[in-house]
Amino acid sequence: MSNYDDKYEIRIARESDIADIMLFIEKYWKPGHIMARNRALFEYEFLEEDGTVNFALAIDREKGTIEGLNGFLKASHDREHLDIWGSIWKVLDGNMVMLGAEITRRRDMLTGCRCGLGVGDNPKTAIPVLRTMLKRYTAKMSHFYMLSAIEEFKIAKIVERPRKIKTGKQFSVIKLNNIEELGERFTCENFIETRPYKDLWYINHRYFMHPIYKYAVYGIEDEQGVVNALIVLRNQDYKDRVAIRFVDYIGEARLLSGTGQFFEGLLKDSKCEYVDFYCFGLEEDYVRNAGFTLLTDNDHNIIPNYFSPFCQENIDIWVDSSDFNSVFFKADADQDRPN
Repeated sequence: MSNYDDKYEIRIARESDIADIMLFIEKYWKPGHIMARNRALFEYEFLEEDGTVNFALAIDREKGTIEGLNGFLKASHDREHLDIWGSIWKVLDGNMVMLGAEITRRRDMLTGCRCGLGVGDNPKTAIPVLRTMLKRYTAKMSHFYMLSAIEEFKIAKIVERPRKIKTGKQFSVIKLNNIEELGERFTCENFIETRPYKDLWYINHRYFMHPIYKYAVYGIEDEQGVVNALIVLRNQDYKDRVAIRFVDYIGEARLLSGTGQFFEGLLKDSKCEYVDFYCFGLEEDYVRNAGFTLLTDNDHNIIPNYFSPFCQENIDIWVDSSDFNSVFFKADADQDRPN
């Protein structure tokens, strides 16, 4: 046992801890946070069928109070290939030095995860700890966008239109309406070595069955007519306009190159302003060949990320992983979530 064990019980949460976790979030993380006030959504996100709750807790042995926690979300229910994303991560002041890092270490040990990942890391506070104490690989996600042909923008701020890229060979893109259709056409296990590995349970739970957001899932057919990649989209309304959020991509990366006409077709709706795509770990040429433009640090155009409340600013998203060969997208972890 370490000094941490002398002072704290560090364990995975149970259903009986939910009320205390929600109160901790309300008091110490963010007042009014959706995970502090919507128990149904909290349970949908974190409660497992066996009664465990996907939070690692540090409980003071004398006071019996939660002194630190780290939530996590599973990318699959495959125990041998389990990859997890970190979620809410907070330690109260006055506790042992680097307790936050220790909770994350124990989280990975207790879950037996193959790879631990994070999305939405604070570059000033979390990133230095992740790099130095946990030896994680850290990076900033790339933000790509494709504009529609409209002239007046209300969501985006467009100072200069990027040069349009001609798309090359196109692949057929088909709508998949439910997990049964998807399971008949797409084999998740073909990508089991991808970090993170996303299985049918995850795709169904995260997208088809989500209690609040409505997602559209599409399959890309390769040269043999086999669906070998998935695209996940969500429409974001603002005033009388729509931004299409490209939130996940699963499967063979090269097939993305042949989807330019598909996305251009989606943007022909007069209310659509753009499609945007946060990603890291994909070859940039695949995204560019699909007709997307990279939003650079000195770009005068603005492609917003925050809508609740709406904020017309460019937002960076930082990520981390225990495995250098990881891929990241907007809907990973808890980034694409109601507020």
